[in-house]
Amino acid sequence: MPRDVPSEPRSWLLERRCTLSQRQLLLVFASLCVPSALVALAFLWQGYWYVLAYAVLEQAALAAGLRYCAHHRGDYDRIDISPGVVIVVEQRRGRRRSTLRLHPRTTRLLPPRRDSDPIQLDDRGRQIEVGRFLGVAQRRRLADELALCLGY
Repeated sequence: MPRDVPSEPRSWLLERRCTLSQRQLLLVFASLCVPSALVALAFLWQGYWYVLAYAVLEQAALAAGLRYCAHHRGDYDRIDISPGVVIVVEQRRGRRRSTLRLHPRTTRLLPPRRDSDPIQLDDRGRQIEVGRFLGVAQRRRLADELALCLGY
C-alpha cells in the first residue's frame, strides 16, 4: 500500500547556534586570561610560585573549552527528501562530514523517548540521529514535518 506523501521536495538545514565569531572567542580568552596571569605574576613576585601553576592550569582548561567551541561552530544536519526517490542526510561534526542515503519507503521515524533525545531515522537497521541542535519545541515540529513527509 503506497504512502500518501507530499510531492514536492523538502529540505531542512539544522545548524548549531553559535553567537561568537573566531575573533570574539580570542577576545574572550584574552580578557579572562590577562587578569588571571597578572594576579599570578604578582604572587610569583612575592614567592608563591604555585599560584602561577594553578593559573596556567585554569587557562589551559579555558583554552580547551574555547577550542572545542571554535572547532564545532560549523556543525550541522541537512535533511533533503525527494519524494519517492531518496532521503539524504548530511551531517558535519567538527572536520568530519558524513552523508547517508535512505530509501523513503523503508525509512521509519523513531520518536525520541525523552524530550532531550534527538530524532532518529531508521532504514533497515541503519539509524541516524538528527535534530540534536534544536530545542524541544523545534524538535517536535521537525518530527511532525518528517512524519508528514514520510507518510505517517
